[in-house]
Amino acid sequence: MRFRGHAFVDWDDTIAENIRYFREAEEENVRRIAAATGWDPGEVRRRGRELDVTVARRMGLVKESFATAWIECYREFCARAGIRPEAAVEAAIRETCLIPYQVRQELLPGAAETLAWLNQTGFEVIIWTAGDEAVQRRKVRESGLEHLTHRVVVVPEKSPERLREALGHRDPARSFVMGNSAHSDIRPALALGLLALHIPAETWAYDQVEIDPTDPNYHRLERITDAPPVLSRRFEEAV
Repeated sequence: MRFRGHAFVDWDDTIAENIRYFREAEEENVRRIAAATGWDPGEVRRRGRELDVTVARRMGLVKESFATAWIECYREFCARAGIRPEAAVEAAIRETCLIPYQVRQELLPGAAETLAWLNQTGFEVIIWTAGDEAVQRRKVRESGLEHLTHRVVVVPEKSPERLREALGHRDPARSFVMGNSAHSDIRPALALGLLALHIPAETWAYDQVEIDPTDPNYHRLERITDAPPVLSRRFEEAV
């Protein structure tokens, strides 16, 4: 089958809610650690977020990294307070940190309609997502949108090299990446000369990186439903 083009579409916070669930878990851990150690919640939050990024860079985007970061945070504040960490508190932190990986995600407005449009207009739809393989594939299955995708590619971390591998034989001039992360979605796309559709959304510090907004392949969108007009112009001569 000859496609009009090839759409590499990010999943978390582009198609479905994600950061919201991590923020909710984060706040529960902040309250728990502050109550157990007597430290200011604002300082606990600041340090926990810092450790979240540090540990993710050390371990990769694996399910265990979130709990590891917040347990390290708890132990650090116990040391500052001069008290011993309690196994029950650590178990509760670990349980809370599993919730974002287990919850059934809510779809973002316009996501289903945009995936349907891509299908109807002849694009190959490739879900391009990072994280735990089983978790990410479960999210797609539970979404009810699996029938609108041709392929799901899950990688430990997105990079230009991994995007090049995912492209395979596909023509970069007929391919594009759409996502919310400057670091994980837009940077790799621009590095390979692909069209990059950036839909900024709240994200964590790990995803924040400077990109060149003057790059001719960079397009900032306010919402996912702004994508079809841009793609229609870019691929109007593709067959």
